Amino acid sequence: MKEKNTFLYCTAVVQTTGKVTYEALADKLNELQELTVLEEGCVLFKVVPLNKKQGRFALWEIWKGQAAFYEHHSKEYTKNFFAEELDTVEFFESSEEVQL
Repeated sequence: MKEKNTFLYCTAVVQTTGKVTYEALADKLNELQELTVLEEGCVLFKVVPLNKKQGRFALWEIWKGQAAFYEHHSKEYTKNFFAEELDTVEFFESSEEVQL
């Protein structure tokens, strides 16, 4: 029998709220990426630029399970990023149900 895959896969599409420019949001997302990839439970956290005119980005994430995902969301830098309200989540899907 195959071993159960315990990874959590997530895809999000985010769009700027207009509080900052596309470039400034890109910088903030890249800062978040640089910190997130250092987390023990992070397998992949990739910011992908999408439609610049629409201010959209994709986030591709792989976590070592739900606990790692929730640990990421408990980090001060993640909370601070969300508190700034620079983007809004247009789409989110994951391989297991999680709460944002």
